[in-house]
Amino acid sequence: MDTASYLPEQVVGNEFFGTLAESAPVMFRGAELRHFIAPGQTATDMIARATGKLVDRLGIDPRTEIDLVLTNVSLPDQPFLGCGASVAKALGARPKQVIDLHNAGCVSFVVMLEVARAMMTASDIRTALLCTAQTAAGRLGTEAENRRLPQAVTPGDGCGVGYVVAGRSSPVRSVLTRVYPEYADDMAIACAEDRQWWDTRSRPLYVDFTKQRQIEIHERGTRIVPEVVRAACDQAGITTEDIDVLVTNQSHPVILRKWSSALGVPEERHINTFPEHGNLFGAAHAISIERAVHTGALRPGHVLALGGFSHAGDYAAAAVIDWQKGVSA
Repeated sequence: MDTASYLPEQVVGNEFFGTLAESAPVMFRGAELRHFIAPGQTATDMIARATGKLVDRLGIDPRTEIDLVLTNVSLPDQPFLGCGASVAKALGARPKQVIDLHNAGCVSFVVMLEVARAMMTASDIRTALLCTAQTAAGRLGTEAENRRLPQAVTPGDGCGVGYVVAGRSSPVRSVLTRVYPEYADDMAIACAEDRQWWDTRSRPLYVDFTKQRQIEIHERGTRIVPEVVRAACDQAGITTEDIDVLVTNQSHPVILRKWSSALGVPEERHINTFPEHGNLFGAAHAISIERAVHTGALRPGHVLALGGFSHAGDYAAAAVIDWQKGVSA
């Protein structure tokens, strides 16, 4: 039905990272600004703020019109616990089911769409709130030691939510996920003390990429996303030439351009929020859809294609949606 966003108030420019923003490898350059979550701020708070926009725009009553809550948070507020039940509490909702997805990363929004679709087909769930929150930038990137790492430059924090209803207003023509287990260990949380994340330590955690892994991840991401988007188009009975708007995760401008070229989608129809928001991980899809609607790039009757990959390429996903089919422009 719609998506909405919340971006933390703190806006961070490249000066925060000194000369690193310009000297980092190409994979970690291109962002001019990004938002950082505030100390003490939670994913639940960000999700509630974004959902408030949907409630106002769509006239939703959270008490009766949210059957399912799905969440994905890049760096959860608490170990063990997802935030789905806390989100329901903050909204005054009484969902029939809450599922906190801790996998899928940058394609979590598309995976949630697939889960919601399956549950609506198999049960009495009719409405779903899809919640994606990126919290790792401000929680890890502000550490003085981490600010010297090139991978700290590109992430930004933010939250994107979507509201899904069983019906015919914006039919999902296809949605699919591909899993590549062989790449599962190519990205990891590390510490200079060589200790596990749950161990006592005096130095911060960071996301670990070796130089060779950076090259490999760039190459596989460039390859697997056009493949999965084409497969979703085949399922929907269209070609990539029929795509009016392409929304992907915002991993890097170079990769975005390669995806546009490989799919034959003009760059102006491929939404790009990277310069002002950086890499928003799983939140990028919902935030980019909202951008496309508000700028007029995505209009009723358009074919919307979603695509992307996560982590080091262990997941890829895509979907094709007839955006607000039958709604007059």
